[in-house]
Amino acid sequence: MAKAVAVLEGPTFFGEMGLMTGELRTADVVALTDVECYRLDKAGLQRVLEERPEAAEQFSKTLAKRRVELLAAAGGLDDEARKAKLASEENRILEKIQEFFGLARTTQR
Repeated sequence: MAKAVAVLEGPTFFGEMGLMTGELRTADVVALTDVECYRLDKAGLQRVLEERPEAAEQFSKTLAKRRVELLAAAGGLDDEARKAKLASEENRILEKIQEFFGLARTTQR
């Protein structure tokens, strides 16, 4: 049986890991109510990131938070382990986004 990891409320996005890093998806999304969705492909996101490269860092924070929530649900990370994992995931994901879209590397936090 599937385990609920998070409940997303709009406006927000999902399906981001594959789109932004090329990694395989690690979770499914199920709508609990009627929703209106828009699909953005890699070329569309490429244009956004070229115009606003700082958005990659903002996206990496959200992706890292969601990844850590997923890992915590699966493996029971405590608060200290979550914080450590969150920092390392933010950096790892930012690097993956920059590599996947051919963006200039920014200074790591």
